[in-house]
Amino acid sequence: MNQFLAAVLFLPVVFCATKREVGADVRIVKPQGMSGKGFGRVEVKHAGQWGTICDNNWDRNDAQVVCNELGFVKAIQQTRNAMYGQGTGKVWLENVQCKGNELKLTDCPHGGWGETGCSHARDAGVKCLQEGVPQILEVGCYRDVVAVGARALSDMYYNARDTGEIDWFNIRSLVTLCAEHAHARGYKYFGIQFFGECWGSKTGHLDFDIHGKGTNCYEGVGAQSHNFVYRFAPWKDLGCWHDVGSDRAMTLLENFRSSIDWFHLEVTVKKCYKAARKAGKKYFGIQFYGECWVGDGSSYQKHGYSTNCFKGVGRHWTNYVYQILW
Repeated sequence: MNQFLAAVLFLPVVFCATKREVGADVRIVKPQGMSGKGFGRVEVKHAGQWGTICDNNWDRNDAQVVCNELGFVKAIQQTRNAMYGQGTGKVWLENVQCKGNELKLTDCPHGGWGETGCSHARDAGVKCLQEGVPQILEVGCYRDVVAVGARALSDMYYNARDTGEIDWFNIRSLVTLCAEHAHARGYKYFGIQFFGECWGSKTGHLDFDIHGKGTNCYEGVGAQSHNFVYRFAPWKDLGCWHDVGSDRAMTLLENFRSSIDWFHLEVTVKKCYKAARKAGKKYFGIQFYGECWVGDGSSYQKHGYSTNCFKGVGRHWTNYVYQILW
């Protein structure tokens, strides 16, 4: 088995408990016949009527607020140009300008209700991550052989090329899409090939490199006859949470600030995971870029969620928290 140094894919996360696709003032709607949860056209309710949002200045912060309001883990992708179909009725908003920490989309500054010249061809949408997928680690780019019985990863368990879910402007969104389906099938390793094919197997940890390293990958996705391979970390991402000096949410275990690799903050996460696991703890968090805090219950939530985190670690008075899986 080839040795590798795995890199962690970090995305800002806000955690909530209950997932739904229809809230009091916001909902996500998908085209008829499209299955799955957590993605669709964003619609808001005003004056008793549902309407859409123009994608003018629609960004990840806006999508994050929608996903958080509906109880999903985080926003994976903000979509434009009616990717999830055109709505009907009013286009209620445009120029939505969320900071990302608002509790509701309607709390965000915008250009005014009904003050837009957009058509439904510009309807905005989101894709949200559901709770439960462990953190994803990069393994690398590997060759494959297109022949029966020769595949490095034997099971093409999902094909985004067939479902039309490829966003060519954000090709890395395929990573989370393939990860969700791989996790549901119990795969610990999975690969993305030919810009949209998701491959995996129960023996992926043994077989992914049988044809050697490759170079034909782009933005974390394999091209023809190449897999960009990922594996799941032994921890699950629980997001960014406030802490208070007079009432700590977790207990300090180790301090790695003297050895922070600022270009690879995932190294600090690995160190804290190892220390927490050795101490028999269930949860660990990174605060102030290098402090390793631990706990056994949900006390990390006691001061509420935060947006003051950076690449999978907390800044001042915030813990970026993980749950140990194995």
